[in-house]
Amino acid sequence: MSQLNISNIVQLLRDDLSKVSSLSFELRSDHLQKVSKPLLKTLFQTLSKDIKIEDAQQTSLCDCLIEYMGYDRYTAVEATMCLFRLRDLSENLTSKLGDKVDALLDLQSSKADRYKIVKILSQLFTFDPILASEIFNKNAAFANLLANEVTLLSNEFESPSSETWKHLNNILMLFSNACVDEISRSLIASMYINLLLKCLRLDENDSHLQIKCYATTITVKMWRMIKPDILANNSQLLSLDSLSEISLSCLAKGMETSIECLSLLSTNIQIKNKLRNANTLDTLVELLKKKEHTKYGIISLLSSITIPNRVLKIKQRSVMTLKDSNSIDLIDIHTNGKLEASRLNDDIQKIRYVCKELIAKGFFSSYLVSIFKSLESSKGLIGECIKLMHNVVFPDIDPDADSRDQLNDDKGYYDLYIKEFTQIIRLLTAYLIGTSQNMKYSHETFITFADPNIEIGESDLESRSIAIKALTSPEISGNVNGIYGGHDLEFSLSPVPFIIEILIQHDIDIGMSNGKKATPFSTLKKQVFSSFDVYYAFIALAAIASIGHEQIKQTIFTLGFDSIMNTLHTNEEKLQFASLQLLNEICDLPLCVAKFFNWNTETDEYYQNFKVLTYLIQSTNYESQCLALQIFYATSRFEIVSEKLANNELFCKVLNSLFHNQNSDDALTYYALLVLSNILPLNKKLSDNKLSIFNESKSAILSHINSENEQIQEITNTMAHYLS
Repeated sequence: MSQLNISNIVQLLRDDLSKVSSLSFELRSDHLQKVSKPLLKTLFQTLSKDIKIEDAQQTSLCDCLIEYMGYDRYTAVEATMCLFRLRDLSENLTSKLGDKVDALLDLQSSKADRYKIVKILSQLFTFDPILASEIFNKNAAFANLLANEVTLLSNEFESPSSETWKHLNNILMLFSNACVDEISRSLIASMYINLLLKCLRLDENDSHLQIKCYATTITVKMWRMIKPDILANNSQLLSLDSLSEISLSCLAKGMETSIECLSLLSTNIQIKNKLRNANTLDTLVELLKKKEHTKYGIISLLSSITIPNRVLKIKQRSVMTLKDSNSIDLIDIHTNGKLEASRLNDDIQKIRYVCKELIAKGFFSSYLVSIFKSLESSKGLIGECIKLMHNVVFPDIDPDADSRDQLNDDKGYYDLYIKEFTQIIRLLTAYLIGTSQNMKYSHETFITFADPNIEIGESDLESRSIAIKALTSPEISGNVNGIYGGHDLEFSLSPVPFIIEILIQHDIDIGMSNGKKATPFSTLKKQVFSSFDVYYAFIALAAIASIGHEQIKQTIFTLGFDSIMNTLHTNEEKLQFASLQLLNEICDLPLCVAKFFNWNTETDEYYQNFKVLTYLIQSTNYESQCLALQIFYATSRFEIVSEKLANNELFCKVLNSLFHNQNSDDALTYYALLVLSNILPLNKKLSDNKLSIFNESKSAILSHINSENEQIQEITNTMAHYLS
């Protein structure tokens, strides 16, 4: 874009600002919407990185954009977006902005001028908090302006005019934005708390409610900075319970500011439980339909109230975040004191209720699809959507729980449940595929980056990890046929490589990787996935493999077999069991069979795999024993495998020991007899076999002819003559 065009735009901006300043308030709003905003959008598109702008033009643009920030907030947002672009082209934009604000302070001569500066600084906090904080806290001219206006407004509370409320709104919006900075929060808490108290005491008629909403939000943001004596003297008014009630009243009236306040309050477990109800959910969904720019706040709030407090604490520990000194998490909302430990437990049933209601409303199909498709959706919004989807499919991720949430208990809405979970999987996998264009998956390195110089930001990796974890939900695995069964191979296969990232990264974290493999998380200096995540990753892969698509099994084998074996070599029984479940689903693949039985001597590489699996027959975990036997039964149907087993002294000895120590009619006996039934017929065919060892257990084995279990009785009868 040429210098001439920039010059033309600068002139157009100046002319437009001159026009705007001459219009009445009523006409100005229409002009800003129809003329000024499109002009600013044109400037935004023009400020691409391949142009050079002279210093004088940068100054002119800066002056114009600052002026626009003093009008309505929608125009101010457009101007701020242009400043972000301009900052890439200017080395001293901060200095120019500071000079412009100083000039406006020097020239201000009317109330309109003063409130224009208030609005400019308010918006400046969203662009350059450091500069805005300098002006807010250290600029004497601005400090005097603000103190005088607050005093005047406080005095007008007895007989306010419409102008009083308008100006008060602008001051409160500035305070709210300024709370992004700790020094500014402290200043507001010490200097302007009385104004906020007056606002909070206003009745709740419609003209006051927006004021109370802003005041509530500011008070919550700086709550921990309020002086103890003020908190004590206004304990009821400043209680988090009272502040939440004001916010809920504002939410019921559709006031957007209440969403931010409730999001802040929802870190407190007592507030979370207050928000988990039908009225709040209905209101949030209605606002999501009507208010485009509230999407982030609403999704963030829903994400907050659907995550159990216990899980949140685990997540916070895992990212090693510093404790927030302004946190209200552990404050009793009624007494303002510290919340007792006994009251920190979440109401899991309420969380499940919220999740079920979102599914019943078709929330993900109706609202999240459009967010993911929109080019205007920010990374932050997409990240909150991913968190919400994770929370809904994982309503309580307690590895020690005896039972998990059964969202499909109500058969009347089972079809909708399947539809929504299917949509969640589509959204998550589409996101993961879209953010993996620089990656290629293979057995040798797992992931190769087409351009190794492209870095993935930590926030992007966090969203990726949450999306992948969501795909491993036991709710999905438990309904695998309903969710995956009715779809094509591509849909069922799409989550597989991403879920395996958990397994590979876990291997890397515990030093079990071969050193060649990498994942997108390899650059992080902290552990991303816990043993709990690994467990459910194995279970999820086993569930998907159970559908029976050969290509799915082959992909799991190619990318994940090394991780299966690494896990079988560990002493973590729960992970061994989960990895055996997966191995049981893919063990009929010829290449997988070879990994255990393509050996000639005990020094061969694959013999080590065979030996590990054999010893798992003696695992202290009963379910793992059964799975190991199932794998041997499935593979021993191949003649080459049954011959290997019949000739292996270790295997025969281990299998025989089961009959010495096991005479009940349970699953372990059943699977042991199945394996034995596949190898005993080789007794007379092989010249040098080790099957004679089973004569030691002959009576124990044959005793099952009288079993009450018909299947065990039938198997024993079938092979009895081989033991006679």
